[in-house]
Amino acid sequence: MNETARLNDHRDDRGYVINPFEHLQSTSLISNCHIFSIEPGHVRGNHTHPGRNEEVIVIAGELVIRMPDQEKEYTLSEADILKIDPGVCHIFANENDSTAVAICWSSRRDKGYEGPDTVR
Repeated sequence: MNETARLNDHRDDRGYVINPFEHLQSTSLISNCHIFSIEPGHVRGNHTHPGRNEEVIVIAGELVIRMPDQEKEYTLSEADILKIDPGVCHIFANENDSTAVAICWSSRRDKGYEGPDTVR
């Protein structure tokens, strides 16, 4: 099930420190880890990962994440994390005036699946 959470961002006068993997029981399954940015007014995505999940945490700015097949929409800001189930179509949008930055990774892979991601 897709779910959102707020991670402990250890915030003080200097800024914040986030461990994006603190919610995982094990980090041994992490794969496909990448950082991305989206400029204001732009989108990324409209794709699925049939054989793996995807988790996204916003590092700076704000992202709107749409799941059109499920008619769901989430708005994430700094230290918010969203878990996206395998096979769920998702679109990342920046509808604000500043650059959004996020980290994505997979923490679960369907056993035996070696196929590609699907772009719509």
